Amino acid sequence: MPVIRRWAGRSAVALAVALSATACGGGGGDAPEPKGTDAVSAAALKTCQELFGENAVAAVKADLGGEFRAFGLALPDMKSRMLAEAQAWTAAKDDLRRVTYRPCELEGKADGSARRVSAAVSWSMYDIAYVSAGQGRLRWRTVADGVYVASRPDIVGTPLVMPCTVAGTAAGQGEELPLQVSVLDKDRGGDRAVSTEQLLKSLAESTRELLGCEEKTAVPDDLLQ
Repeated sequence: MPVIRRWAGRSAVALAVALSATACGGGGGDAPEPKGTDAVSAAALKTCQELFGENAVAAVKADLGGEFRAFGLALPDMKSRMLAEAQAWTAAKDDLRRVTYRPCELEGKADGSARRVSAAVSWSMYDIAYVSAGQGRLRWRTVADGVYVASRPDIVGTPLVMPCTVAGTAAGQGEELPLQVSVLDKDRGGDRAVSTEQLLKSLAESTRELLGCEEKTAVPDDLLQ
């Protein structure tokens, strides 16, 4: 499908989809915030450590202050759902609706204010042809061959997009339905011993490994302006 035709009116559609398709689990819409039981928090903390690394999570915990809690999704469940989405996708029937998963949320409180760091993962509504050339270059920066980062954040953080071809999918899926990850930590506070860039890089690499993406492009350290 020609890029110009595919992207006609896409900004308006993207806004509507972004507002309606964010989920904490796997369905459309916002899921209820999980209850912070010890068992849930411990399992979620392990998930966050798998995505960001144990040392990074420890550093974030120090930044977030007291009343620390972790929320998240079981990674095998997220993996199976995302693979099913990719395997069902076709360019001809793409309605641009995407489910956004939040596999890790870390929360604390300092000076009477809540602090939170959250990860978001989805298949992107922006294909590689768009983010790498033409109109897309007004918003997206090429930080490495095959790695693109938005020049400004959205409601789930600053998105990173990269090709991710998975088994059992239609031809072209890797570039027409690429992987997108984001980290939102604008109110983290603390010393920030671990940078947003480090968290974003770790999330991109760990998610790519989880899904079994064929592409192994190196994700650079310098991701954000």
